[in-house]
Amino acid sequence: MNSKHVLVVGLGAALALVAGEARAQFQQPRAKVEIAPFGGFQFGGGFLAASGREVSLDAGLDYGGTLDLRVAPTWCLEGMYSRQSTELGTDDGPFGVTVERLMGGIVEEHGDYRNRFFGVALFGATRLTPRRPGFSSSSRFTIGLGLGIKQLLSDHFGFRGEARGFYAITDTGGGVFCSNGVCLFTFSGSGLWQADLSGGIILAF
Repeated sequence: MNSKHVLVVGLGAALALVAGEARAQFQQPRAKVEIAPFGGFQFGGGFLAASGREVSLDAGLDYGGTLDLRVAPTWCLEGMYSRQSTELGTDDGPFGVTVERLMGGIVEEHGDYRNRFFGVALFGATRLTPRRPGFSSSSRFTIGLGLGIKQLLSDHFGFRGEARGFYAITDTGGGVFCSNGVCLFTFSGSGLWQADLSGGIILAF
């Protein structure tokens, strides 16, 4: 075998090695289930007080988790729960409110095995619960959209960052936090907007 043949064989072996590494790099995730607890910062959401003054939910920390079930190489079904303890500023002082969401939807992923960008569409409910006795809670149908990134450090552990937007459908002028037929606040429009930025870990199985 002359030097030219050796060079061709060497280049062929090198190309095969590079191609094999590329295929390994872009292999699809093997895990079928991903659990991702998260913490974040949630903001938005406004009402009209009985006095006619506009009030907003204070921005603050929220927490929760997601459960992803892989149904195709780039598709997952997702369930999400989140909770935020916040306040509404009123003429009588802060009014404590707990905001909870329970939603489900579908995730589409793009990228390689270690780094995946994703988008998610969610449907479910937002529950607003006053932290004062004697007042009723309120639940509203909610849609959500999110964009984020997953970075896997191994087959079973990684990190997830995400930005989400939520829109709870309401009736204009509908009441919330009511007692004996009297409501403390009304919705100022046909929807309640909120958003959050969150990050957490991924446990994959």
